[in-house]
This record gives sequence, C-alpha cells and structure tokens, in this order.
Amino acid sequence: MTTKDTSPAWPQRLAQWVSRFSLGSAWMFQAGVGGLVAAGVATLLVVLDGVSWSTAALAGVLALMPALLAGGVALHLARTLAQSASQREMLSLEDELTGVSNRRQFLRLAEREWSRCRRYGDNGALLLIDADHLRRINDNLGQRCGDAILLEVTRRISATLRQSDLLARFGGAEMAVYLPHTDPLGALDAAERIRQQVASTPFLWEQAHVVVTVSVGVAHVHGGQLALDALVHEAEAALNAAKEAGRNCVRAAPIQPRRDETRSVNAG
Repeated sequence: MTTKDTSPAWPQRLAQWVSRFSLGSAWMFQAGVGGLVAAGVATLLVVLDGVSWSTAALAGVLALMPALLAGGVALHLARTLAQSASQREMLSLEDELTGVSNRRQFLRLAEREWSRCRRYGDNGALLLIDADHLRRINDNLGQRCGDAILLEVTRRISATLRQSDLLARFGGAEMAVYLPHTDPLGALDAAERIRQQVASTPFLWEQAHVVVTVSVGVAHVHGGQLALDALVHEAEAALNAAKEAGRNCVRAAPIQPRRDETRSVNAG
C-alpha cells in the first residue's frame, strides 16, 4: 500500500531554485531583498513615529541582520538538499553491483530509441541475456562468487558492444542490450559474439575454474509492436526458447516486417 506524501513542497521548490544559481548569487539576491525591506522599515519609522533617519536606519539594519543570517542558513541547507537529491537520482539509475544502468533507466532510454525506430522506420533490436545456472553457482560456491561472475559477465558483454548500444542489468542474472540501427541478422551476430565472448575463458574463483555460459533471446523492432513491452515480451519468449534448447545458445523471435516494408506490401 502506498502512502500519500504530506511533507511540505516549499523545501523542494527552494532547492530547485537554488540549484539553478550559485550560492553566492542566491545570497546577493537575498541581501538585495533584505535591503529593500530594511529601507521600507526605516521609512515607516520616520513617517509614522517621527524618529530621526539615523535612528530609523540603525533599527532597520538591526532588524535585517538576523533575517540575513537565517536566510543564509536556509539557502545553504537548500543547496545541500539539491545536491543530495541529484546524487540520489544518479545512484537510482545504476545497478549497484555491475555499475551499468538498472532496469528503470534502461526502459526509459530504450523507450526513446524504440519510438525513434518506429517513427522513422529504422532498425533496432533487443537482446535479453541470462547467465546460465547462476543460482546453482550461488548455492555451491556462495553469493560472493555469483556476484563476481555476474560482474565479469557484464564486463565481457560490454567489450563486444558499440558506444551507441545500451547495456543494463534487467534483474537477477539477466542483462539487457538495446542495439540501435541494427537489423535482425546483425542482432543475431551481436548475440552470438556475446555468447562466445562469455564462454571463451573459464572464470577463476579461489583457485577453481568455473565455466559460465549465457543464453540469449533476440527480438527486433517491427510494425506490429504497439509498445516497447511488446518488444520485451518477444525477447523474453526467445530467451525461454534458448533455455529450453539446452542453454548456451541464441534464439530469435520470428522476423516481422518493419513499418516501411508493411506499407510497400499494402501498396502492391
């Protein structure tokens, strides 16, 4: 059950405002506003109470000092709050173990790429990669070994990718790769390179050599997908087919026409 956030909104708004400027600029703005307020207080004292300008000015300054000190503390706290929020947001986009994007960040970026492919009829593909029998490795050799293996699998996958490709930990022992500007055959080639790269060299763990392989499911962007979830579902089905085939292999979803190909068929 979710609970409604009843905390006041002004600290977040102040933090957002301060984050747009340097602390010095915010301080100068506050001092300028405070000076105008002090001048107004002094003027009222002269007009209403008939005190001298010097006395009124002194009273205005004395009233201004505590406000400036309190405002300075508030600005500093707001700045700290903004920096902390920025750091938390950055950390929430990365997987803590592997350092690559987490599922939420991956889906956000992949959604943008998928939409672009759909709009312009471009090629794109999704790979879902599962480290075979990682749970068994955790049971036999311990969680530390499993974590080290998953980290090395991530490194080996990353070594095969282009700079434009998106890599993320999708959950558990599963990784995801989005390949922009990649046709179905190119996606199969990329998946096979990943499979070979992971299986090429055993992992060394406490003087023991551990052979680790991956299963890969491949799906490409096509005109029949109404949402990114459809692409993910096709890749998941292909990954399950790879596992059922004995693991350590690549399987792909059926190739479907892209939007431009669908139009050409209809036009004929």
